Amino acid sequence: MNQNNILKYLVPVVAVIVVAESVVLISRLRDKGITTPTDRKVVETGSVKNDTVKPGVTENEVYQINLSSDKASYKVGENGEVKVMMKGNADKLIDSVNVYVKYDPTIFEVNDMTFDKKLPTPAFSKVSTLRGLVVANFLVSDPEGLPLKSGEDLLLMSFKMKALKPSTHSFEISTGKEMKESATMIVENGTSKPITFSSNKLTINVTE
Repeated sequence: MNQNNILKYLVPVVAVIVVAESVVLISRLRDKGITTPTDRKVVETGSVKNDTVKPGVTENEVYQINLSSDKASYKVGENGEVKVMMKGNADKLIDSVNVYVKYDPTIFEVNDMTFDKKLPTPAFSKVSTLRGLVVANFLVSDPEGLPLKSGEDLLLMSFKMKALKPSTHSFEISTGKEMKESATMIVENGTSKPITFSSNKLTINVTE
């Protein structure tokens, strides 16, 4: 048998071995509680008009993240406030929370971020006008995690905003579809797995 014929038989065999080893590796990772990219799923449902929050709830959804404002319409130059609340649909212990709120910096000026006293001081927080994001990352140092019971609310962040020009604009939670590094994520203590959540859009009208 010449060299070309040997290679013709060896290549498929090597490919089968590589695939088999990959399956075994993924199975071992899952057995140890380590998630792979295909295991991670964020449930994003619900919608909001103006300042009325009506998120949709699914069977697998553990948390709701709701954005709200003090009113539905602002005039150019007028100031307001946006609140980002998280509500539990089940008792959970939280290990970390990374929250990213998308907005248009040409329509709203955003500043003065504040956070719930129940949360640790953010490891990182910023209003990025370049990327149009309001960011807060929380890491819970307590080995037992941060408890959030079913039906309990937690203020992830609030921030001041100023209307800059007439438009209809929506603040919304970033799930990483546009920028993978800007995916809002809630991580469960103990398992280190992402917790599913729903989120809404907060639509605000700006007039002259």
